[in-house]
Amino acid sequence: MRYPRSGLRPTMDRTRQAVFNALGDAVAGARALDLFAGGGALGVEALSRGAASCLFVEQSGRVLPFLRQNVKAMEGAEVMRGDVRRALPKLAGREFDLVLMDPPYGRGLVDACLGLLRLHGLLAPGGMVVVEHSDAERPEVPEGWEVVKSGRHGGTLVTIVGRLV
Repeated sequence: MRYPRSGLRPTMDRTRQAVFNALGDAVAGARALDLFAGGGALGVEALSRGAASCLFVEQSGRVLPFLRQNVKAMEGAEVMRGDVRRALPKLAGREFDLVLMDPPYGRGLVDACLGLLRLHGLLAPGGMVVVEHSDAERPEVPEGWEVVKSGRHGGTLVTIVGRLV
């Protein structure tokens, strides 16, 4: 895929690299969940860094074939089509060690998804949620969870939230 000369791609790559460098060894062997997966860049990165599995959740029917193509040869990759707010309740009973979230900005999805992750017990004890967000959508940390790390990478804010053991 070709990107315009706007410099958008290098910024996304640097942000992704910074996120995974911050996660360090926590990725190895993790059961990952990539919400708002798009083309799957975050989940693919997790798998390439040793995550045991990754469930990619994407709503767009136009993006889904591209996502499926990107992950078809990757062991441990699973794709689920649907709106994240409807998909999360369906995942009750499963636990993830690492949740990756880059929702569309300005739609109130950050707090809604964190609440659903907590409500349905989807984050394993000691697990982490990586949230890419805007200044206006700083995550409301659920009870029993804490901010592990927060930083700015270009125009993107990244907050890593962890569930206490």
